[in-house]
Amino acid sequence: MGAGFGNSLAGDGFALIAVLAVTGVFLWALVSLRRLRRNEQAARARVAELEIRLNEAETAISAEAHVLVIWHGRGPLPDRVLGSMHGAANLPEDMAALVDFASWLDRDSASALNECLAELRQDGTPFNIAIKSRAGDLLEADGRTAGGLATLRFRPLAGERRNIATLAHEAHRLGNQVERLSAVLDAAPLPVWLRGSDGKLVWVNQSYAAAVDAADADAAVAQGTEIAGRANLDRAGASDATGRMGRIHAVVSGSMRVLDIFEVPVSGGAAGFAIDMTVLEHAEKELDRHIKAHTSTLNKLDTAIAIFGPDQRLKFHNAAYAELWPLDSAWLDSHPTDSEILDRLRNQRCIPEQANYREWKTKQLQAYTTLETRENWWYLPDGRTLHVVCEQHPFGGVTYLYENVTEELLLESRYNELIGVQRETLDNLGEGIALLGSDGRLKLFNPAFARYWQLDATLLATEPHIEELAVHGRRLAAESTAWDEVRYSVTRLDVERKPVTGKIDVSDRVLQFVAVPLPDGNTLLTFADISDSARMERALRDRADALEAADRLKNMFLSNVSYEIRTPLTSILGFAEGLQLGLAGPLTPKQQDYVRDIRRSSTDLKTIIDAIIDLTAIDAGALELKLERVDVTALLEAVAEKLSSLIDDRDLTLNIEVGADVDTLVADAKRVEQILTNLLSNAIGFSDRGATVRMGAKQGRGQLQLWVSDHGRGIDPDFQKQAFDRFQSRPVPGGHRGPGLGLAIVKSFVELHEGQVSLLSKINQGTTVLCTFPLDGPGAAQRPLSSQESRKTA
Repeated sequence: MGAGFGNSLAGDGFALIAVLAVTGVFLWALVSLRRLRRNEQAARARVAELEIRLNEAETAISAEAHVLVIWHGRGPLPDRVLGSMHGAANLPEDMAALVDFASWLDRDSASALNECLAELRQDGTPFNIAIKSRAGDLLEADGRTAGGLATLRFRPLAGERRNIATLAHEAHRLGNQVERLSAVLDAAPLPVWLRGSDGKLVWVNQSYAAAVDAADADAAVAQGTEIAGRANLDRAGASDATGRMGRIHAVVSGSMRVLDIFEVPVSGGAAGFAIDMTVLEHAEKELDRHIKAHTSTLNKLDTAIAIFGPDQRLKFHNAAYAELWPLDSAWLDSHPTDSEILDRLRNQRCIPEQANYREWKTKQLQAYTTLETRENWWYLPDGRTLHVVCEQHPFGGVTYLYENVTEELLLESRYNELIGVQRETLDNLGEGIALLGSDGRLKLFNPAFARYWQLDATLLATEPHIEELAVHGRRLAAESTAWDEVRYSVTRLDVERKPVTGKIDVSDRVLQFVAVPLPDGNTLLTFADISDSARMERALRDRADALEAADRLKNMFLSNVSYEIRTPLTSILGFAEGLQLGLAGPLTPKQQDYVRDIRRSSTDLKTIIDAIIDLTAIDAGALELKLERVDVTALLEAVAEKLSSLIDDRDLTLNIEVGADVDTLVADAKRVEQILTNLLSNAIGFSDRGATVRMGAKQGRGQLQLWVSDHGRGIDPDFQKQAFDRFQSRPVPGGHRGPGLGLAIVKSFVELHEGQVSLLSKINQGTTVLCTFPLDGPGAAQRPLSSQESRKTA
C-alpha cells in the first residue's frame, strides 16, 4: 500500500512539473506578445509613412507586381481581377480559386483574410494585413471601399516591408497561441495565478475567482483576494524543487477544502497554482482509521500474529504475540530481526529443542525467499503445542501465525476417547440402534440392529440406502407398514419433520421402533424388543376387558334385580299400610308392632333399592337433573318434618341454622332433598339419645353450602377416606346400621350438580358433612335461565 502511495505522489510530481512548464511558456509568450505589439505599432507607423510615399509614386511604379480584385455587388465571386505578380508570387489564375483563400493560404492567414473581407464588404471597414501562402510567399492584403466598390489588392512583400510583415505575422501567431493557452489555463479546474515583482496578483483564472467568491477574474485581481493566507500554511513536505509551499485548509465555494499550494518564480514575478487534496486527505485519514481498526481487531484475536518486512525486521505484532513469548515489549517495539527473536527465544527455552539449531534456523529464514506457504507444528518444552503458519506478505516480508492448539488436541483426544466409550456402549445395548444420514444412507449401527433384522455386517459396512433396508425389512415383516413409515420419515423434505413411533411383529418377537429426526438432518432409529411387555400388556388388557364385562354384568344384575324386587315390595308396603289402617279388621297391639316393623323394614329396603337404581343410572349416564329454583329454607324444613318421627323416637334436638343472605338455589329439588335426608338420617342414627343435631345453609362467593352435623361417636380416621365409597359401612354395636350407600349417593348427587362434598370427623366429638353447590346450578355459564328462574331472579 505504501508503494502505491509513493507511485501516486510521483505521478502527481510529474503532473506539477508539466503544469509549471506550461505556465512558463505562457508567461514567455505573454512577454513576447507585448514586445511584438510594441514593434508592430512602430512598424505600422513606418508602413503608413511608406504608404504615403508609395501612393505619391503609384503612377511611377505602375509596373509594380500586384493583383487587384474588385466586387461591384454582394455576390461571392469578384467582378474583375486586374494586375499580375510578374512572377513574384504564385496566385491561382482562376477567379473562384483565387477567392477560395483556404485552398492556397495557410490556415491562420485564410481565417484572418476571410474575417477582414467580410467586415469590409458588410461595414466598409478597411484593412491591411500580411498573409502567407502555403508555398511560403509573404503577401500584403489591402482592402478598401470606394463608392459601391470593394477592392482587395495582393502585393508581394520585400525588404523592410517583408520584415515588418513577418514580425506582424509572427506576433499574430503568438497572440493566437497565447490566447489559446490563456483559455486553457482559464478553464483549468484548479486555481492558477500570476504575481508581479511586488508580489501582488496580476492575473487569475476562473477557478481562482470562483474559489474566492469573486464576481470574475478581473474583480479577484482588483480586490487582491488571496486564496489562502500564508500564515496558516502547513509547510510540512515543502520542496523548492517542485515549488510546493505547503498545505492549507481553506473555505472554497462555501465548503472546507484541503489545498496543496505551489508557486515558482518566473520572469517578472511568480506563477502559482493550488491542487485540491481533500479527497486524498480523506482517503489517508480513512486508511489510517482502517489500519487502526485492523490493528484493534488483530489485537483481539487469540492467534498470535507477527509481520516482518523485506529486511527481516519486525514491523507489527498483536497483543497475543506479546503474551505468547516472554519478550520485553520495549525490545519488540525496537523492530528486532527475525533471527534475533529466534535466538532470544532459544536462550529462554521457548522454542522446540533442536539437535542442530543453526540448520533449523536457516530453514526457518528461507521463508523470505520462497513463495509457498509453510506449516509446522512446534512442541514447546513447557508442554504447549503451536500450529505455525508462515506465508509471504503482499508488500514483501513474511507473516507468522502462531495458534495454540494445546487445548484443541486435548479435546480431540478426549473426544476420541468418548467416541470409543460410546461405541462400546452402543455395541452392548440391548436395543437396536441405526443412524441414517441426510442422504438416506446408514452411517452407524450396533450388533443388536443387525441381529434383530438378520443383516450381514458386510452389507451394513457398505452404508446401504434406506430403500435397501426397507426392502429387507418388509421381507421379515410383510404384514407391517412400519418400514414404509420409517423410509418416508427419513426421505421426506418437509421443514418440520416429526418423530415416528410404532410396533413391528418380527418372527417370534415384537419390536417397538422410534424414528427421531435430528437437528443436523440425520435420523436416529431405535428398535427395542418388547416381546415380554407386549405379552404382559395383552394379558392385562384381557383381564381389564373381563373386569369391564363383569362390571357391566353386575350393573345389569343390580338393575334387573332392583326392578324385580321393587314390584313385590310395593305390594308389601301397600298391604302393610292397609292392615295398619284396619282395612282387614282391628289388630291387636302385638300385631300393630309387627305391621309397623314390616313397614319400616320395607321402607328401608325400598330406600336401598332406589339408591342402587340411582347409582346404576348415574354410572350409565342416564340420570338427568331437573333444575329449578329451590327455596333453601323450605327445603330444610321439609326434610326435618319428614324425619321428625325418628327425631322424636330418639329424643333428639334438631337445630336448623340458615344464613341471613341465603335465599334460593338452582338445583334438582328431589335430589337435594334426598342428599339432606341421607345425611340427617345418618346423623340421627349415630347420635346418642338426648343429643343435638345441627343442619344449616350458608352462602358466599357464588356458592351455597348445606351441612349436617352431629355429636356422636365420630368416624375412625382410617375409614374416613372410604366413607364415600359404595357398600362401605362400619356399624356401631347397638347403633345405626346400613348398607353403606348413603354417603356414596350423596357424593354422586353433589358431583352431578358440579359441587363438592367434604367430611370432618373426630372420635367422640361428632361428624360434619359439608356439601357445596354452585348457586346458579351446574353449567350456569352455558345454560340460559328458564322463564320461571328469570322471574324468581328478578
